[in-house]
Amino acid sequence: MKVHVDINVFMDVLTQRAGWAESVAALKSLKPRGISGFTSALTMAIIYFQRLRKFGEMQARTDAKFITRDFEITPLSRQIIFEALNSPLPDFEDNIQFFSAKAMQVDYLITRNKKHFAQQEIPVVTPEEFLHLIGILK
Repeated sequence: MKVHVDINVFMDVLTQRAGWAESVAALKSLKPRGISGFTSALTMAIIYFQRLRKFGEMQARTDAKFITRDFEITPLSRQIIFEALNSPLPDFEDNIQFFSAKAMQVDYLITRNKKHFAQQEIPVVTPEEFLHLIGILK
């Protein structure tokens, strides 16, 4: 199984905002079950920039390394940008996430904002729903 993790799931963990425990559990559940985790190159750039502004260079690098340790990074290609720009959905960043996931032929896209991906052909689940899917939550 392959999954794409949206930036908001990583931000849950890094900022310990509401729902972060489920996001941590979902992220930690992948490797032991042989599930391949992917995220977009855009995720890395945004997280690095946000963490740099708030906490400085060392913390930004530490947080970026946390993600690259266990996740494959989908390159941001011309095709992904083209598809994102031509999508009928309004959120460019979410479109990049979706088309990055599609490029890697993932089985699920894990996000906190399911409504932003409402009409997509990849099943979109929250961290909690993903934990149910793989049998961690009943």
